[in-house]
Amino acid sequence: MTEEQVIKLSREQLYDEIWKISVSGTAKKYNVPYVELLKLCNEADIPYPPSGYWTQLKFGKAVTKIPLPESRVIEVSLPANSTPKRSKTTAASIAVTEVNKESKVEETPDSNKAVEDKETPQKQQGAKEVATPQDNRTIYRSVDGKQNIYNREKLYEEVWAKPVVDVAAQYGVSDVAIHKICKSLNVPVPPRGYWSKIRAGAKPKKAPLPKTKGVTETVGARTFEGVKVSNATGQPLVFLSEGETQQVLHAAQQVKVSPENAQLHKKIIAYRSVVKEWNNKNMRPEGTQKGFSNYNYSNRPPFLAGVISDETLPRVYRILDTLYRQVESLGGSVNNDLSLQVRSEQVYLEVFEAQDEVKHQITRQEAKELLIYEDAERHHTWASKPNIRKYDYVFNGKLRICIRKGRYFRDTDTVNIESRLGDILIELYEESEVVRLDREAREETKRKQEEEERLRKERRKRYNEEVDRTIALTNMAQDYDTACKIRAFISALESAENIDEELIDWAKKKADWFDPIIARNDEVLGERDHEESDEKKTLKKFYW
Repeated sequence: MTEEQVIKLSREQLYDEIWKISVSGTAKKYNVPYVELLKLCNEADIPYPPSGYWTQLKFGKAVTKIPLPESRVIEVSLPANSTPKRSKTTAASIAVTEVNKESKVEETPDSNKAVEDKETPQKQQGAKEVATPQDNRTIYRSVDGKQNIYNREKLYEEVWAKPVVDVAAQYGVSDVAIHKICKSLNVPVPPRGYWSKIRAGAKPKKAPLPKTKGVTETVGARTFEGVKVSNATGQPLVFLSEGETQQVLHAAQQVKVSPENAQLHKKIIAYRSVVKEWNNKNMRPEGTQKGFSNYNYSNRPPFLAGVISDETLPRVYRILDTLYRQVESLGGSVNNDLSLQVRSEQVYLEVFEAQDEVKHQITRQEAKELLIYEDAERHHTWASKPNIRKYDYVFNGKLRICIRKGRYFRDTDTVNIESRLGDILIELYEESEVVRLDREAREETKRKQEEEERLRKERRKRYNEEVDRTIALTNMAQDYDTACKIRAFISALESAENIDEELIDWAKKKADWFDPIIARNDEVLGERDHEESDEKKTLKKFYW
């Protein structure tokens, strides 16, 4: 390894960088794979911030900085992973220099210099199925939005920067279509296990793009709307703390399929009877196409039922058993319907077995019905034409596992699902974040709706109270106006020649009875409810 291929920092310098801008920030600054930097910290005994450290620091809470312990390691070497475009990846490794405690530390003149390298596999590797590109500025050209234009060199860079399924999602086509296009343009694709090695921190060799004198661009139809990649950092599990990310990635690297003779997870053992019972009651004829879209919604089969052959079910159970045990080792759990609780969020899987389309062989019963129908036609009599399908659909043992909409893992001629269980485990955690965000969005929407309804009720209550008070005020004012009219009449009586003292005294009492300010209690009529309407306060005679 040459001096220009590494960045040398003292152990204290790296410690200060990590506690100043975080492990991920330091990895980004020096263009070092995140997992590699964590591994280096563990080897050099450099502590890094625990889960929740940066959140507490952001909100002004007290945090504790773990001191740097003594160590024989005084200098570390970081791999530089960025070179000018189209140059080969620098094969750099992480080195730890050990010296005696009495040794002096020599500062290298280019210790802060980062050597550029084109590819950073760990940074390119996202968690949306396998990897997410670090740079989302790639433009996918299309013709009238219905067809893609595939450039040979550009496609080569893409399929080696991220898995074919991610490239296909960007173009809005299937991964099978991308494989066919790569073959037609003579573009090599990563071999089986390539991305698993990348995730494990290895540096697998990249096949060069061979020279060609043939076609360098081709056009292909889009089959669905391209999927946009939201993880702009290119790092998997960015929503987890550094410690949690390390745990999940470590579990993904260690995952292995359970052996055939191993006892299955207790939830799988209990669920097998559900699948068996439904399959026994399934009335769809043998040879018909079987998938969720082929069943009525009211008769939709439970998980794993109706879409997987009996011969393939044991293999599916072993795959699920492996995933479930890994999820439980990370603090998750398995539900009775075989869905998962990942980070307290319910995550579902869908597993299908592909079917081959073969020409239908007419059965003896179908041949008999066809003869009856043809005989009836010759004799000009009515007969129902038998409904004989042209093709049969036969399970072929190739599985497809869907976790998120529009994204899946499947068996191919060169790669089986068992080799991608680590990627599936990461995808389960990515899906848990999607579920969490969707749930919080729904909860926030519900909270806003409830708050709006509460405010509407409060406004309606205040309005109605104000209406009642205003009507009462109007009714009281009308009573007061009546009292004023009676008192004006009394004044007129008092100025008359013949004064009826008894009438005047009675009229004054009635004026006081009408007046809401005095509100006199009448000996006969009782109390007057001044706030009520005229209709209710109208004096009526009783006839009993």
